Amino acid sequence: MASSTTSFPVPGMAVYGGSKTTPRYLVDILSKEIGHRGVTVNTIIPFAVDHSGIFAEPGSYPELRKQLLESCPMERLAEVEDVANVAEFFASDLSSFVNGQHLLVNGGATN
Repeated sequence: MASSTTSFPVPGMAVYGGSKTTPRYLVDILSKEIGHRGVTVNTIIPFAVDHSGIFAEPGSYPELRKQLLESCPMERLAEVEDVANVAEFFASDLSSFVNGQHLLVNGGATN
């Protein structure tokens, strides 16, 4: 798991976003180092997840929620199931040739 702040840097999130660059780097390196063993390594990069994290409490961060909704063509935040579905895909044989990828699960959001 990484953070969309690694793809779309947000002022004020330097420490948080910086801490999330490590998983991306590990995917880049490990996918090359152990791919020959048939092991795939990928990153899931979710958009803000409704009912989770800072949005766990109903009505939390209304201005941030509004900004995020405006940036997402699907006009909603991610749901836990959206992220879980991608994790299930990566854990299945359906993704057996997907390696070293950073998958944005963000409904097409651009920031």
